[in-house]
Amino acid sequence: MTDAELPELAEIFAPRIIGPTLIVEGFGAKLAVERGQLVIHDGFGPHRRTEKLSRIERRVQRIIIKAVDGYVTIDAMRWCKNVGISVVMLDPAGDVIMTSENMYYEGRLHRAQALGSIDAVRYIMERKITGQYEVTGNPKIKDHLIRLHDVTTLAEISAIEAKASYSYWRSLKGTPIKFRGDVPEHWTTFQTRSSSLQYTGKTPRKAVNPFNAMLNLGYAIGYAEARLACHALGLDPELGLLHRPKEHKSHSMTLDLIEVARPHVDSMVIKLASERTFNRKDFYETNEGQCTVGSPLDREVITRTREAVREPLAEATEDVTHILADQCDTKVKKRTPLTKRTLKATH
Repeated sequence: MTDAELPELAEIFAPRIIGPTLIVEGFGAKLAVERGQLVIHDGFGPHRRTEKLSRIERRVQRIIIKAVDGYVTIDAMRWCKNVGISVVMLDPAGDVIMTSENMYYEGRLHRAQALGSIDAVRYIMERKITGQYEVTGNPKIKDHLIRLHDVTTLAEISAIEAKASYSYWRSLKGTPIKFRGDVPEHWTTFQTRSSSLQYTGKTPRKAVNPFNAMLNLGYAIGYAEARLACHALGLDPELGLLHRPKEHKSHSMTLDLIEVARPHVDSMVIKLASERTFNRKDFYETNEGQCTVGSPLDREVITRTREAVREPLAEATEDVTHILADQCDTKVKKRTPLTKRTLKATH
């Protein structure tokens, strides 16, 4: 580590402002309970941070762990569950490793998921395509949105979604990314969601430019939020209505719900790109050419994503749950634990 790099580390691991999202990063991270408080240690070398949370402090809703190594004690996980804090763990590439949920069980909803619901799928796609139209203003997307109301099969809905997405991403092609200094040419504009890397083929999951890297990190946070929302409402995250379960893990219901959040993530990244001139060190590039978001930019993307997706995901998950509840053969209580809409309506 050179002297020139030390000020950057001091900035990255500066004391943080405690808000709804607390991000743990660096090396040798530790979450433990000491004298009834949750103690969080993270940072790098001499640039270490320690935070203590008491049980009566309810500012933090999520703890997102991006640290390279370290540990979380059983007591810490139990402490977080008891005070209502969910823990999300990401690997260095930004993919979700785990989420800790406060689960609500409702088997009748699981059965309704297994039977399927065209109405719920149409609702999800309507929210997604409406969001895409609001981001781009492309009239072709509005035409697809209108056609959505006339179709009656899953295949027809999927076909409309594919055509709308094609028009959507073409509308975003050429979106500029500003940098200080020289960077690879393909970093300076958004061209396509498909990335072609050696050994991986064409996939949007392996970004080769900063725009897609920020999208992928945002989608990962949206995925975690959608999974947590499923458990809060009593949905099975594995039983998708649009996406089909796959071998090993797919969390297909989670993937269904994140479709609602994607345009909100896209809008956030577009806004961030329009107002920022990035540095080369805001992003990392592997030997294979894969691009990921570096610190401290990753913290901003994570925080902005949670702010962008929290409300639309909460509304959509509750609405989809209510549609499924209407299809059950016995009455299922329509809960609103995420938006508190039922509680607000009684006051």
